[in-house]
Amino acid sequence: MKHYVGVFQPLEAGGWRALLPDVPACHVEEPSLDLAIHRSAKMLAQINESKSAPLPAPRDLMDIMGDDGWASASNVNWHTCVVTTIPVRA
Repeated sequence: MKHYVGVFQPLEAGGWRALLPDVPACHVEEPSLDLAIHRSAKMLAQINESKSAPLPAPRDLMDIMGDDGWASASNVNWHTCVVTTIPVRA
């Protein structure tokens, strides 16, 4: 089973923004971290099932953290993020 890195940022107004750096179409905002993780996994499964385009190969966390362009464009502050893996489920 593939796993993708999920980056979860706290929002100033409350709640969490979820980003999957390797799957730009998969981003959500939810009032709690648990909901953001759950909905990200669900959205990733839907994207995978749509078969409109194959999912890209997942990168490891060190590659993602080294991608300054992505982190800057996404306004990621690594000091305040929660990072976890999201499995691809059918």
